[in-house]
Formats: sequence, structure tokens, C-alpha cells
Amino acid sequence: MDQKTALEALEANIVEACTNHELVHSKDKNYRACVSIGTEYFVKFGDPDDLLPEIQTQSYIFDYAVSNPHPYAPRIPQVVHHFGLDSMTRYLVMEFITLTAAAPTCIDRTAQALVWLSSVPPPPGHVIGPLGGGPIRHKFFKDYTAPLLFSSVEALQRYMLKAYTILSTQAQKQVSPVEIIGARLMFTQSDMHHSNFGVDRHGKTVLLDFAEIGLLPETFVAYTMFSEKRLAPVARALGLEGSSNFSMAAISALLWMVASPRLGLNEHGNPTTGQASARRRG
Repeated sequence: MDQKTALEALEANIVEACTNHELVHSKDKNYRACVSIGTEYFVKFGDPDDLLPEIQTQSYIFDYAVSNPHPYAPRIPQVVHHFGLDSMTRYLVMEFITLTAAAPTCIDRTAQALVWLSSVPPPPGHVIGPLGGGPIRHKFFKDYTAPLLFSSVEALQRYMLKAYTILSTQAQKQVSPVEIIGARLMFTQSDMHHSNFGVDRHGKTVLLDFAEIGLLPETFVAYTMFSEKRLAPVARALGLEGSSNFSMAAISALLWMVASPRLGLNEHGNPTTGQASARRRG
């Protein structure tokens, strides 16, 4: 029996384990929709619209790492299976990686992993965000999630300009607009929490949580990496400069306060007309 066949046979057990986990822990404020299946598999489960982009992004970067060996490449957990029994829940099954007890404390190790990640070329036709058409995940946006599936960098630029225009009419302190057209694009980890990095038993850095990884303009990467002093070595290694961070913070604060973070725009960054055209793509 090959691995895929074995996993398909295991699907009922995976669903049962995830359901039991949810019943026991869903009221915990630190609840996470993930569970270990023995010492072989780690499963994340939830809305297909959220998981499918994560699956595609993780699988693509894993394949690139395997096909292009590099001494500084981090270990990427392999997606070994995914399935859904209905339209409400999808299950992402990946290899279980045993990590050392402590998260990596050497920021240089993290910097090396993210420099490698930034060098991964996007697949043909992909312009921004995670693969598979999911929304950008980044603290710049309200609730850490872009309210629109931006169709291009230009669409995101128009959205940011609309937010800046609103801000400039209200702010007592003048801020500058943020220009992202022509900026370097790179795959990045937008959530730099220590739990998203680990070290396996062989001393290899492990990159985790691909829900927070996507292709973004370096302006967004800089806004992340200059947010904490401990990340300064990462910013230096990536060759970032933070001249736009003040404006990014001011615009972000506006976006977190507005009632409708779409700002009356569609996924192309243009004003909506008639029936909203910015519905989330599946």
C-alpha cells in the first residue's frame, strides 16, 4: 500500500481526531485548529478558502527546496495529503517534524532562512500574495487579512493610495504616500513569532505556518522586520530600509479603525459600481 492509499484509508481517523480536538479545546482562547496524528503526521483543518492557498504555497516552496538544494535552505514540512468531506472543512496533512525543545534563539539562523525564502521565484503568472488566490495575510490590514483579493500590485497600490487620501484629510500630522510599484517582490513570513521557526533533530532550521507566507512588496517586508528590535539583523540581511514605515503605520492605523476596510474598492483597486465585484474567489 503506497502512502497516498494509506492516508486515504486513514481519513476517517483524521476527521475523528480533529473533531474530538475541536470539541475539547474550542473554548480555549489559545485554541488552534491543528492536531498531531501519532508521530507521523501533523494536521491542520478549517475553511477550504483559508487552507487551499496555504497548501499550494507550502507545496510549491517545498518542491523548490527539493529541486534546488542550498546549504541555507530551511526544512519545509512536506504536504503529503489533503482532503475535504464537505464544502465546510478541509484537512491538510503534512509530515510531523520533531523539533528541539527550544525555538531557535540565533536570529542569524532565522535571517538565513528568510533570505533563502526571499530568493524563491514565484511560479509563472503569480503576481502577489499566497498561491491559490487567497488574501494577503499581514498586520498592515485590519484583522491581519486583506479585505480584497488584489489582482495585481497596481491594484494594491490604488487601495493604499485611497487609504492615504482618506488619512491625509483627517490626520493632524502630514504623512507621505507609500509607493510600491517597482518595488522588489519576495516570498516572506509575515508572522515572525518564534513558534513559526524551529530546529529539527538534525540541526536544520524548519520554516512553519505557511498561512502567513506570501509574495509581497519589500515595503511590506520592511514594515514587518522593523517592527521589533530583535529582527534588525533580518532586515539587514534582506537589504531592507524602513523609510516608508511611518507612513505604513499611519495608513494601517486608519485601516484598523474604518468600518468598511474595502474602502469602496474592488479587487482591481477601482471603485465598485452596482453589485460588489470584490467577492472572495474560491
